Amino acid sequence: MRDENSDYLSFEELVELVDRFEGSIQNGKAQFFDVHEFIALIEFYLDHEADEQALIALNHAQKIYPNSIEIKYKWAEYYHLVGDDDKALDLVHEVEKIEKFNPDLQYLKGEILFELDNLNAAVESFDKAISLEPDDNIELLHRISTFFLENEEINLALKYLLISYREERTNLAVLFDLGYCFERLNELSKSVRYYNEYLDINPFSAAAWYNLGIVHTKLGEFEKAIECYDFCIAVDPQYSSAYHNKGNTLASLEKYADALKVFNELAELESDNPRVFALIGECHEKLEQYDKALEAYNKSITIDPEFAEGYYGIGVVLAARKKYDLSLNFIRRAITLNPEEYDFWLGLGRVYFETNDLENSLKAYREATSLNPDLPDAYLSLAEVLLYEERFSEVEQLIDGLGNKFDSNVSIKIINAAALYLSHRPKEALDILKDAKSIDPSSIDDFINLINPDADKEFIENINKL
Repeated sequence: MRDENSDYLSFEELVELVDRFEGSIQNGKAQFFDVHEFIALIEFYLDHEADEQALIALNHAQKIYPNSIEIKYKWAEYYHLVGDDDKALDLVHEVEKIEKFNPDLQYLKGEILFELDNLNAAVESFDKAISLEPDDNIELLHRISTFFLENEEINLALKYLLISYREERTNLAVLFDLGYCFERLNELSKSVRYYNEYLDINPFSAAAWYNLGIVHTKLGEFEKAIECYDFCIAVDPQYSSAYHNKGNTLASLEKYADALKVFNELAELESDNPRVFALIGECHEKLEQYDKALEAYNKSITIDPEFAEGYYGIGVVLAARKKYDLSLNFIRRAITLNPEEYDFWLGLGRVYFETNDLENSLKAYREATSLNPDLPDAYLSLAEVLLYEERFSEVEQLIDGLGNKFDSNVSIKIINAAALYLSHRPKEALDILKDAKSIDPSSIDDFINLINPDADKEFIENINKL
């Protein structure tokens, strides 16, 4: 029941009122405050989540105006703020007997019912609030949609946003939230539509360009994403997240030199962020600029001696230089700092394999599969080591155990076919190879390079018939 009691006061008058009230409490000298002044005081405290001061003001107001319906409403707001929603709802019901047609009361009731896990009743109250304010209700609609957004009820937020959009198609807050909701629901083309409508009205919103860039990335439209991040940076050169995303997008396109330029710009904004220097190190590493990579990774652990990714990066560079013993020390250090990181165990397995420590390599890969059973790389590496050790039945058991989880992964099929062929089961190997070829015709060459079955003329002929 926000009757805008505080709006008749200027900011200076409101501050003077708060000072006068708090002074009267401290001095113990009673002063007169009318109902509207109490409402303004209580509303001020509730808006600032100052629940102790709100309680003091409510108790004073209650003594002077025990029958005030406005004060009862503020009590309901207070109890809702402090989490006593049963009391809040009881008071709302009391106020509702008199204020049946107050949209703010119905809005508050909706919030309370939601907190009491009565979603359907909450929606009914919100809808009733809207029906009580049929004209110029965009603010109320957006307030409801924002409440549902904050509580991760994306579909319900979208319901009220679309009502708002039908009533006013140029409301920037509504357009922005529509873009966000459709992104969350993975309806990405619709998200693009509403962000573009927003930017047609306000092209100088860094946040909208940034979010649109994320959506284009999800769509696999990387060049468009980079263009959006560029606009974001042009609007706000301090928008560090845009540099992060632009650099990562370029790196994912293997444009490491371009990504490096972006990350170096980012380092000027975030000179104390170790992750930025790890990203710089990774770009140098991919470009085989190992001295510069080590310099960047060392910078990251100088900034934060507990930064695991920095130690891992150094380990990877040392492995590339075939300094395997030193590499193992750094990768183990990274794992000590962050034992739950899938990539660290994967990297450890690779270095152990390079040193021919196959049992430790297998242990590392198995640990990786347990940390993230939904990624194929560790399973593939595990199968490769088993194949290398001629443990063909274990390769088959491993891949059979995966079921259809990675059914489209050609590399796993090639390893499986190799194990079958080397265990003298060529027909079964051909069945797997046929499946692999249907996904990627070049996979047959990968199989031949792996097994080199040139002496088996019959098998080669059968492969050529696939």
